[in-house]
Amino acid sequence: MSDPLPDPPAGPGPDPVDRARAEWAAVHPQLDTSPMAVSGRLRLAAAAVGRAADEVVREEGLTRAEFDVLCALRRSRRPLTPTGVSAATLASGAATTKRLEHLTARGLLERTPDPRDGRVSRLALTPGGTALVDRLLPSVLDAERRATAALDPRAQEVLAAHLRTLLAARG
Repeated sequence: MSDPLPDPPAGPGPDPVDRARAEWAAVHPQLDTSPMAVSGRLRLAAAAVGRAADEVVREEGLTRAEFDVLCALRRSRRPLTPTGVSAATLASGAATTKRLEHLTARGLLERTPDPRDGRVSRLALTPGGTALVDRLLPSVLDAERRATAALDPRAQEVLAAHLRTLLAARG
């Protein structure tokens, strides 16, 4: 079991989740809305952090999902199949196909037929794709760092451990 989260600093008062729970309490007082305290804030926090990073990649004409594809290929340091990209980015096959087409058209990745199975293509970054990821990643990380700066490093570490546990329990 990980350490308990430190007490948060005194906040500015009720947030949108508190207001939604209060409104539901008036409509359905018998319902326990406590799961919203976590799930609602997870969604809002993820959206806020995501928007910060999205601004950085949008300046390069990319979506965050496209940048995630490029990052998956950069991290792997070897060609991946479209299925491998889908698995690495947790995206559907259809969504991955659309992203791959756009990134290929932009000259950021290339497809080559698999030598053992011509029906399968291998995907690799072009030199321009590699340079783009290497240039953008520090800025994306800085944006995410600023977006999470309200939590001190220890609180971030503990929260990350709790979120890992939550995700592992969901499979």
